Amino acid sequence: MPGVPTGRACDACRKQKKKCDEKQPSCARCLRLKIPCVGSGQLRFKFQEEKYYSTRAKKQQALVWSTSGSDSSLSQASSPPSTVTPPAKQRKAPVARYNARGPPESPQPVPGNELSSMASAFIATIKRTTDLRYNLWWSFGLWLEDVPRRLGTNEALDRAVDALTTAHAGFSCNQAVSMETLSKYSQALRTLSVYLDDRVHAQASSTLGAVMILLMCQMFMGPSSRMFSGHAEGAAQILKARKDFGPRDLFEAKLFLSLRGSVLFEGIFNERIDLTPEEWDTLVRSDYDSSTPDGQILACLAKAPSLMRRGRKALCTGADTVDVRDEVWTVYQECKMNLSVLKHRSVENDFSEMYNAASPSGRKFIIEFGFAHFQRSYGIGLACTLVFNCILTALDAHDGATKFDADYLSEEILDLAKRSVIWRPIGAGYLMICVSAAWAATSDESLQRRLLVHAKEFNNDFRIRDSLVLEKEMQWTKEHLCLGRSFAHSGLLEYQ
Repeated sequence: MPGVPTGRACDACRKQKKKCDEKQPSCARCLRLKIPCVGSGQLRFKFQEEKYYSTRAKKQQALVWSTSGSDSSLSQASSPPSTVTPPAKQRKAPVARYNARGPPESPQPVPGNELSSMASAFIATIKRTTDLRYNLWWSFGLWLEDVPRRLGTNEALDRAVDALTTAHAGFSCNQAVSMETLSKYSQALRTLSVYLDDRVHAQASSTLGAVMILLMCQMFMGPSSRMFSGHAEGAAQILKARKDFGPRDLFEAKLFLSLRGSVLFEGIFNERIDLTPEEWDTLVRSDYDSSTPDGQILACLAKAPSLMRRGRKALCTGADTVDVRDEVWTVYQECKMNLSVLKHRSVENDFSEMYNAASPSGRKFIIEFGFAHFQRSYGIGLACTLVFNCILTALDAHDGATKFDADYLSEEILDLAKRSVIWRPIGAGYLMICVSAAWAATSDESLQRRLLVHAKEFNNDFRIRDSLVLEKEMQWTKEHLCLGRSFAHSGLLEYQ
């Protein structure tokens, strides 16, 4: 049978017979017309001549197909189907096994054809060739590469992935949040709620992955009346319900690298995330980066929630703050030492050896992603250091030195924000945390005004807050980091 064209043009350009630049996640024409861009840069499958086999050969092929199941690898999920077409009954086998594993009250699983389409759409968002400005893999972690092989085994994960890919597609085309996106997000939340009510499924690795994916999806859902999404809080509750708090398998070990930052930064403000110092340390420490400045500075930040509670209690009761102040000062100095390494690495990184050994297509990846990674690590290090700077300011520790550090580190964040504009929106999303921390730490009004301009720009990228609400939120952030009233006691967990 003759094959169909194997070009990589998107569906809209093919239908209109227009030339497509095949860029991902959206081609220039679809972006200009603000229409969904489906299939840009993706290779179409060819029709292949059907082959006939004996009854014995068909039975052998059916046996191979049924044993492979839904645990296919990422490469299998993204590659064209084999020339041998499995019988129709065998194609439904993964769905049948999925029903057997799901809780009785859970919704029906995603049909097989929809599952394949969903997996293809999700893979397009995490491919390493996808533009860094819209690449979910670079922004949220390597664990996303393991998600496609888990599709079809956990309803909550399937629905979360479907909601994320739909929301990401609309966001990449600069469209308002559609009813389809809202519907899929609501369905994903309902399904996750069912799974969390089941004792076994609530502690599954894939369920934890669904929580993290919905936390990512929240970025693209538009304005919210809540200060916190609740997903990071839910992830912390799942972990606390376990006997073993740490990661259970390789998938979770990778997931923790991304999950820890979300839970930790929210845990500084949300006192409903009530973890012990030992649990915070277990969440943050990883074999992947425990010996690197990136991992060590996050390990320092893991001490912030308990130190802030102790400092706030001492200030409220009029108790002596010397002990907690000395502890914070020690952690602050450790942060500054790691920060100096991160800065040197971000400025002086040398990719010449890797660049010369790489292929021409790999060289652009090494330069772009490597440089962006070091810039991001330095930015997060700046935010962590400024958190402790705020605490020290509240405790009246070394006032002259901390004020100088606050202004200097805030200027560094301003410089980083200007250089990272090429990675907006998603690739530079982390800078919102950095700018907020700098605005809270510095007392220089002119510096605060410049920081507020960047904060509004990054906020507008995701349409999360109204400008007036954003300014109030930043003021609340400053009050909280400087050991004023907590969010829980001031009733600011949800906007009025």
